[in-house]
Amino acid sequence: MRDFWETHHWPQGERRAHWHILFEDQPHVHDFARAHAELLAQYPELSPVPVEWLHATVQSVGPLSPAVAAAVADAARPALAGIEPFEIEIGPAQAIHNGVVPAIYPEDRISELFWALRSATERVVGAEQLPKAPDRFWPHLSLAYSNAQWDHDDLSRALARLRPPRPRMTVTRAVLVDQQQAWRDKYTWTVIAEVPLGQVPTASSSTGAATQDEGGRG
Repeated sequence: MRDFWETHHWPQGERRAHWHILFEDQPHVHDFARAHAELLAQYPELSPVPVEWLHATVQSVGPLSPAVAAAVADAARPALAGIEPFEIEIGPAQAIHNGVVPAIYPEDRISELFWALRSATERVVGAEQLPKAPDRFWPHLSLAYSNAQWDHDDLSRALARLRPPRPRMTVTRAVLVDQQQAWRDKYTWTVIAEVPLGQVPTASSSTGAATQDEGGRG
């Protein structure tokens, strides 16, 4: 396994906007993460993600001013109006090249969400602002990041034996966050806006600001 942090090193103090699926109101997802906690804690080469900061990144955006972030959120509202809420299943967890992740299924529904958010965001910030689009979007949830280069065969075998129930949930919204990096530890964020799926924006719709502090969502 490679060192995740060496290839994801942000400049000190930089904040970057991201579109996420969040899990703060999903106790079954929390239970799934906690079921892996004892195993992951046995490996000092891993930086486990605290339950309150679990997230699935849909689209990285980059640094945005408050005005541009509001415009990005507003552009996403009509784009997501045509996507109805959908169910997903998470797991099983596996060790990959830079951490421990469970995939999220079905891929096609989250891929639809990805392309809708990417297109809406591009219209505001330009395609050059965003990372290159993948040939195929791979939705996943990170349970731990690798903080070293090491042989993870034992971990892979242990994960294959550990198979807690796979959580299911309904995705009802995409969340635009202002994210910061705690180097070699975790990511935290402040919520900029929540954009619901399947709801046609009204004239009174506006970008709402919500906040999340170190203790969780506020």
